[in-house]
Amino acid sequence: MLGETRLYWKTLEIAFELGDLMEGLLDHPVFMPGLAKAAEDAQGGKGEPPTAEWVGPVIEFLAANLPGSRESGWQHHFVTAFQIACEALVAMGQADETIDGAVPRENPELPAILPRCDDVAVAVIFLAAENGLITFLPSEDIGPQQPLGAENESLHQPPGYEKWAAYASPGVASLLRMLGLLDGNEWTAASEAIFWRDNPVEWRIDFTKDSRFLDAVNDACEQMPARIREEVERLALVTDEDIAVYMTGDSEQDEGASKEWVLRMPPKTHEEVRATIHWIRRYDFDALFYKSWRIDEGWLTEDEAKRALEIFNDALAIAMRKAVAARMYPHWPHLAE
Repeated sequence: MLGETRLYWKTLEIAFELGDLMEGLLDHPVFMPGLAKAAEDAQGGKGEPPTAEWVGPVIEFLAANLPGSRESGWQHHFVTAFQIACEALVAMGQADETIDGAVPRENPELPAILPRCDDVAVAVIFLAAENGLITFLPSEDIGPQQPLGAENESLHQPPGYEKWAAYASPGVASLLRMLGLLDGNEWTAASEAIFWRDNPVEWRIDFTKDSRFLDAVNDACEQMPARIREEVERLALVTDEDIAVYMTGDSEQDEGASKEWVLRMPPKTHEEVRATIHWIRRYDFDALFYKSWRIDEGWLTEDEAKRALEIFNDALAIAMRKAVAARMYPHWPHLAE
């Protein structure tokens, strides 16, 4: 037995959910601990929770809470939480990406290098919030006698920090414990940056004045790798050739543009084209932070960045992009907008 819900065959290194076995679903093992351990060893022990503890439950949670199913595939409907959940399933070797979601692999297998645990945690929270499985409580709504919702668990910071209150389904609370975000029903120190990235509007978090964020701004500016600096400068400069290419509609020549944006915002004059390209490339600047920067590590190496999920609409990454752009590139004010 692994916990209370899974059966484990040691010689096969395969674990199954009891519920799946009872329904006769024998073709989708939750995870293979041996492969999870190998992936954990390959990642060099970066202080993350043990992979074998969370990877199987995370896969099952994502698969069960996305629109669609293992039989029909999953659709993201261009909803951020669903898109990131699909991306996570692909990164964990369970599916192949499609234009509107992900299709399950016939023979899913964990990759040698798994995605970052913190990124996976953000994906779980996004999906749980989208499906109403975790609810963030505004501080003014919290009272000592507030009743729990049916079958929900009350999550909070230690006494004196009630503003970080939430309700979550038992399944989500259990998963957050596996991911190192909860100790019992209290948020851990590791959860802080995760919630900066999600930034629930109910909690009214202003992390941009936090000393940890301000120190990270200094580090990001002082230690920006040459490859990142070169890419930023490429994104910042809009040449006459860029404008001419964009006006012809042949936007594939510009790596930062796509025909989808052309159709959405048809430009007319040179200045309108320039403004549109600035807008698109500002998104590409954000993407550098989505994939190549984390607050606890600063700029990731190219190898480390391969583990990162591109969690777009990451509030922390966007705030850092704005702060770095304002300090390093005041002559290009559009980068900080």
